[in-house]
Amino acid sequence: MQDKTLKRNIESAGGWFVGEYAALIRNKFNQLENDKDFKNEFVREVFHTQGRDKDYGGTRTRVNAVLRIIKNNKMIEALEYIIASDRINKEEPKAVKMAKEALGEIKSKQTI
Repeated sequence: MQDKTLKRNIESAGGWFVGEYAALIRNKFNQLENDKDFKNEFVREVFHTQGRDKDYGGTRTRVNAVLRIIKNNKMIEALEYIIASDRINKEEPKAVKMAKEALGEIKSKQTI
């Protein structure tokens, strides 16, 4: 995955979404990839919880973009991008806080 592709996936998901949901999606990656019913229910739950998309399809696009980031082993770069973004820091501080927590968790597991 090139940086342009990573940026496109972050934009498809929305920086705030990557920050807030990347860790959760990463933790449920195998189920989301292998169980269509689980994935549908997960997307529906996120759609109702976050309430930002007009329809279910928008949330599915966000989830799929994060799944692509994970599949291509670009999670660390994506989280670092979110943390470094002035706009996201200003507009979505919760997403940045969650991205920092997720990044810390990933990096601590790498050192074990």
